Amino acid sequence: MKNRFPRYRYNSYHGRGGNRRMRVILILLALLLIACVFWIAQRYMVYCEDGTFRFEFPWTQRQGEPAPAAQNDQTPAQDLEIIIEEPAPPEPHARTVLHARELDASALQGGSTKALAALAEEDVNALVIPVKNSRGQLLYPSQLSDAAKIGAVAGGSIAAAAIAELKAANYALIARIATLHDSLFAYAHMTDAAVEQIKYRGYVWYAPDETFYLAPEKVLTRRYLTDIAVECAQLGFDELLLDEFAYPTQGRLSNIYTAARTVTQTQALTTLATELRSALKSYDVRLSVVMDAETVLAGENEISGQSLPDFAQIFDRIYVPATPEQLPALREALGEYPAELVPILHEAIEDGDYLIGQ
Repeated sequence: MKNRFPRYRYNSYHGRGGNRRMRVILILLALLLIACVFWIAQRYMVYCEDGTFRFEFPWTQRQGEPAPAAQNDQTPAQDLEIIIEEPAPPEPHARTVLHARELDASALQGGSTKALAALAEEDVNALVIPVKNSRGQLLYPSQLSDAAKIGAVAGGSIAAAAIAELKAANYALIARIATLHDSLFAYAHMTDAAVEQIKYRGYVWYAPDETFYLAPEKVLTRRYLTDIAVECAQLGFDELLLDEFAYPTQGRLSNIYTAARTVTQTQALTTLATELRSALKSYDVRLSVVMDAETVLAGENEISGQSLPDFAQIFDRIYVPATPEQLPALREALGEYPAELVPILHEAIEDGDYLIGQ
């Protein structure tokens, strides 16, 4: 007689394995079904004030009964009218005759006492002090982390003492800021702040002297310059004079990448000026700009983006490097605007405002 026992055990072994796999599949399907039911039920889960929850399904609500509002929703069930209040225009400063003298950077490097001694015999009531140069260095003791990270802070305790000494001498202090000509910050933030090249996207554009410019249409540029302006106002400066407040006008301008701009040069500069004005509204400080004589007489410069009709409505003073012969035409050009004309000259004049430049 043949022994069939080994074969019987072999067949029954496979049968038990198939049942085990079937049970695992059924368990997984049950878990998947429970997860789906719970996910769907969450849509109808309502939390109570005591931390418990209940389910409210659409078929359990009475007809016409509104669904309960969320516990943290405090908004009335009506359309909200959003009203954006425009900042009030700055109050005009009292008109004063300005007889200013520009000092060089040595005044903040320990030469303030010498500078004051040289001014003793001059008819000067205001001093223009460079606080940011075209390299991007801040010549005062700045506390801005963005400036410290790129090594742009070049002023320390000596500069702080010099500012205090000049302020105590009863001169109006005017901070001269090389605004958009800034090699340090532009190189550190080529994509987010700098004027870029068209051929090598993401790389900074080179001016003829191998320096770099900031793009005012970029948010990071405006934020950084606004922080500098506020910091200078907090230091006690009476006026901020924005120099090089323009797009580049020299060099290979066709190599500048402009396709990403959504505004014109004038609109970008006007936006920056408006944001600076808004940030300074709580400080008793004038905001002024340097323009060249040709742009003032023509009314605008499409390459630089400067516009007399726009700038003269925002800035308190327009400083213009000029000759005495140009003064009548410049005064006439600014006659209909609220901004005051301050010619930058080499010698003092008998009447009107002036700045004796370096």
